[in-house]
Amino acid sequence: MLDETLDAVVIGSGMGGMCCAAWLAARGLKVVVVEKSPYLGGRCSHRKRNGCTITTGAIMIPMGEHSAIRQAFAAVDATMDMVETTGAIRYRLPHGDYDLPPGRGGLLGMIEFALQGDEIQARQLAQYFRQAMSTSMPLDSISFRAWLEQHTANADVINLFQGFCAALMGTNLHEIPAGEFFRFLKHSSRGSRFGLAANGNGDLIESLATAIEKHGSVIRRRTACKHIIVENGQAVGIEVHSKGGGEERIAADFVVSNTGPVKTIELAGGEALFEKSYLAQMDAMPFETPIVHFSFLTDRPLIEGFAGSLVFGNTENLIYLEIPSIISPALAPAGRFLHTAYGAPRDAARPNLKADAANTLCELEENFPGAMQGAEIIVRARHRGQAPGMHRWPGYMMPVETPIRNLFNVGDGCTPPGTIGTEGSAASARVVAGKIADALALEN
Repeated sequence: MLDETLDAVVIGSGMGGMCCAAWLAARGLKVVVVEKSPYLGGRCSHRKRNGCTITTGAIMIPMGEHSAIRQAFAAVDATMDMVETTGAIRYRLPHGDYDLPPGRGGLLGMIEFALQGDEIQARQLAQYFRQAMSTSMPLDSISFRAWLEQHTANADVINLFQGFCAALMGTNLHEIPAGEFFRFLKHSSRGSRFGLAANGNGDLIESLATAIEKHGSVIRRRTACKHIIVENGQAVGIEVHSKGGGEERIAADFVVSNTGPVKTIELAGGEALFEKSYLAQMDAMPFETPIVHFSFLTDRPLIEGFAGSLVFGNTENLIYLEIPSIISPALAPAGRFLHTAYGAPRDAARPNLKADAANTLCELEENFPGAMQGAEIIVRARHRGQAPGMHRWPGYMMPVETPIRNLFNVGDGCTPPGTIGTEGSAASARVVAGKIADALALEN
């Protein structure tokens, strides 16, 4: 057992856990992050395969001044080595491709493209979108699909936003509450900038880890949390098992879990310790977002000179394609091209990921005839269960607070409204760090 009681212990080194540790360390608090893997970052990391640097999940990393990720890095003076790709998004429908223009005006252009040049209908529908983001944001009582079908029956418009939702929000347009869709759209249009980590996501997270440790906190790898210690309804630390180090108790005033809300309950001793309304909210929509991931090498890029993201609105499962080595050549061997493709089920609540994965490959071949012949597939992954694309659907997140005092969740199962994925994880961390700092200030 450590001789001192820490201010906080963080379980898991995903984006939420690391950003929370960064904010706490920047405030002068003593923090320990425990990570069961030798790698940091969770879904925002990378692995080396066949001379390539391959993401474990995250691709487009927010990097603008309003980004919670950027602010967490800045709090501890960590470097973000990024190649910016803001605006480099192409949407594909059966009748062609649409490149998002630089600056403003992309939404109207997307809609007009889907309507194949019908400017009057496009402007009318775009006006409904603008109203929904300002004066008459819809409630969460209907899905975004139901909202959209009030204003258009055009199949290409529906397919366009199906691709948008699946690729950028993680679930299908009939699974996202209408209000949450527009909160996300409003949030993401606020000076957003995105990029690719120049040397892989793992390099990005290692930069943050180094900065956290320079501020006096500790990152412990190969250290698995076995149990969250709860006494008299309050979290007081954790029990861990470290490789070669045996069992250990780490005492802390606050415990922050980046393992997902379901795993947090398990680690804390099970449902008997949690208030019923909290459990009811967990069970009301207990769906994670499953996803399939392929990374592969070719001798020629599937799209020549394309340093951006391709979002599909002409497919059932294939949702996203990027060629990271065009954006940052250091990610693949010279003369070869690393591609990352994602597929998702059309029904995230009842997926058949084996079939979804097989069809994702078929749809890659359909969209790029002959280009997949001879492709060297390096990664075939299905993310689900306790390691999904995200732990909760957008619009159905859990709060960061738990019924156990001084026990918090961070990560993609409890993102603030209008945020998702890595950015939402960092935003949840910012909220939790603020609550912990406020609580400690009251004590002092």
